[in-house]
Amino acid sequence: MAEIAQARNVLEEIKHLEHVKDVSLVSRGGMYVLGEPPRGVHQETYAAMSGIMIGAAETTAAEMKDNLRHVHVRLTEKDLLLVAASSRYILAITTDGKSDVEKTVKAIKELLLNTEMGL
Repeated sequence: MAEIAQARNVLEEIKHLEHVKDVSLVSRGGMYVLGEPPRGVHQETYAAMSGIMIGAAETTAAEMKDNLRHVHVRLTEKDLLLVAASSRYILAITTDGKSDVEKTVKAIKELLLNTEMGL
């Protein structure tokens, strides 16, 4: 139970980062765990597609003999960032499209390192 509380706290801290709109914790298998998907989005579909995208990106990186840092999907009005939270979970984050993606991802990874979520 403490792990879920810690995860909620991390999600709240991420949501307070500049330009971040929504953040969800998703299993690598594509199951929604907690957080807020973007408004009007079916959370199970969003979680499943997030899991599929990061899985495909990781497979591509492995084939290219490299490591995946994150997945960045640029949309017309917003960005979607997929960041590994652990070996079992990913963070699916939407921003307003005005963020410095590298700066945002760095801040997220620092939050993850500084918090023992037990995920």
